[in-house]
Amino acid sequence: MRAIRAVFLANGISLGVFYPFTAVILAVRGFSAVEIGVITAISSAAFTIAVPAWGHLADVVLGRRNALVISALTGAAVVLLAGAPIPALGVAACFVAFSLFESGWGPLGDALAVNAVSDHTRDYARVRLLSSVGFATSSAAVGLLFNRTGYEPAFFLCAGFAVGLAAAARLTPDIPRANLAAEASGKSRGGSMAVALRVQPRLRGVLAALLLIHIGVIAGFTFLPLRIVALGGSPSDVALSASVGAFAEIPAMLLAATIAARVGLRGLMAGSALLYAACFVAWMVLDSPVLIAATRLASGFAFAGLWVGAVLTMAVLLPPRLQATGQGLYQVTGFGVAAFVANLVGGQVYAGLGSTALFGGAAVLAVAAAILALAVFPHAGVPGVLEDDFVASLPFTAPTLG
Repeated sequence: MRAIRAVFLANGISLGVFYPFTAVILAVRGFSAVEIGVITAISSAAFTIAVPAWGHLADVVLGRRNALVISALTGAAVVLLAGAPIPALGVAACFVAFSLFESGWGPLGDALAVNAVSDHTRDYARVRLLSSVGFATSSAAVGLLFNRTGYEPAFFLCAGFAVGLAAAARLTPDIPRANLAAEASGKSRGGSMAVALRVQPRLRGVLAALLLIHIGVIAGFTFLPLRIVALGGSPSDVALSASVGAFAEIPAMLLAATIAARVGLRGLMAGSALLYAACFVAWMVLDSPVLIAATRLASGFAFAGLWVGAVLTMAVLLPPRLQATGQGLYQVTGFGVAAFVANLVGGQVYAGLGSTALFGGAAVLAVAAAILALAVFPHAGVPGVLEDDFVASLPFTAPTLG
């Protein structure tokens, strides 16, 4: 468990020193809001393509541990190249390539964690909050650094902690690889993601709800920093917004487990989506970087609820040997397909209609996601509350939670 904790902490730090500033870094390098939207959309498409490959490689070919080591080291190499003095087209290509390799960090780490802990609902949240701790502390610290140095150190810091992630991943425990033919009763065509969708039809509705809410989540992540800068904010204001949200995730991760125990996974997901909708409405009307940063307390709680709810849902719906695939389905939907739509369309909306229209649309999608979540997410998620009809509907024995 020490190695798994180190994986999550290093992951959070590596992303915290880089991701909150990507839109601003691209703007500093001369890209317009529309171009930033296109670059991040293409990056999201690359993410979408890569995550299924990482899930299949991890569950079937390499093992989850080895796949995570490879994705971390290749991600480190690409982000170093992005920081080199190369033409603008090369910078854009490196950002896209980074998404290809970084896309494995989250789902592979989650797969290792849910297979290692004894109580998913209680123990996973305690491990996952370390990513939030790393993200929050690192983004807050480097915000002050970037005020003095500019954004150049972001590339080196991200790469350094990615190497640390690889070293920690090498020491983590893993379980045997999956036999797809056995998992799908002899029908294994289409890779591990096709098998997961075949054996668990409920996943389609779950993924649809995740898609709707994450379009708004990613739009906020990409374009809220530009909104803060447009209001006169500095790099430290951008960092403050990111770190406040990440710090809020720390207690929220633990609270999410308690909420899931009381109202179930569907209640946790619907409530988190509605809370995000309220944040989007606030971002429509607020014109102060400090007030926007304050609302990130609420969005941090909402994001933690969405993440914990989605990860635990995959732990309920799929067996342990398909967990990298299941977590990959969440990632490819929430941070791949949703991000492609949010960034491509969001860049056009932000540039043409402004932030009010962008965040207003995000609020509508969040409300729709909450309604759908009540219909499709399982109530089950903690020991003792698995519904008999839900368990009976599974095509195999559901993994126990404890």
